Amino acid sequence: MSQRLSTTLITTLLLGVLPSMPVFSKELVLVSAHTANYKPLSSFEVRKIFLGYPVQRANTPLIAIRNKSDKESYQIFLQKVIHLSARNYERRLMSKTFRTGTHTVLAVESLSALRKKLINNKFNVSVMWLDDVVLDSKLKVIQRLWKEDN
Repeated sequence: MSQRLSTTLITTLLLGVLPSMPVFSKELVLVSAHTANYKPLSSFEVRKIFLGYPVQRANTPLIAIRNKSDKESYQIFLQKVIHLSARNYERRLMSKTFRTGTHTVLAVESLSALRKKLINNKFNVSVMWLDDVVLDSKLKVIQRLWKEDN
């Protein structure tokens, strides 16, 4: 009976403490090299750059890099930032390439490759989880794009 009472007491205490613990939510951010010093982009500009259209800062075009290293972040990027399904997004990129002859938006499959591209050029931008950016002092959050609702 004593064991049962202590188990009940511990369970009650844990259930009482859990609601007061901080809840960590996921945030998707636009990121660049730590040397980037330009202002945040409008949602229209973010969508435009990831569709392959020019957006400039300091008279230099920004270069979008698609982060395909994490399926969940890529799906959220498509739904909440680009507002297109993966299929329609790929079609739009391909169509623009055929119409204009310009290169499509580069896609990177690993965080380490993405990190290298971002660090090498402060005008490269991409989308990452905030947690991944915080761990790297050579990257900088330009702006928050999406936050998980709890």
